[in-house]
Amino acid sequence: MNKLYEDAEEFYKLVSKNVKKYRQEKGESQLEFSQNVGFNSVSFYCDCENNKNGKHFNLLHIVRITDYLEIDIVNLLN
Repeated sequence: MNKLYEDAEEFYKLVSKNVKKYRQEKGESQLEFSQNVGFNSVSFYCDCENNKNGKHFNLLHIVRITDYLEIDIVNLLN
């Protein structure tokens, strides 16, 4: 069970890193991006992007982010 948890954490880190990369390429601050994607709380978004406080993006977040960025979901998962 420990290995599964470690793999999940690595996956969350990868997704967070990729979201941050695309946000920065778009030239938006965390505040602008979180509002444009539909997050109610910029602090929650920041925690997800920085993989802090046990927060991570869920599937709905990923879909909203990829729609906003107009990229394929695979880009965030690889």
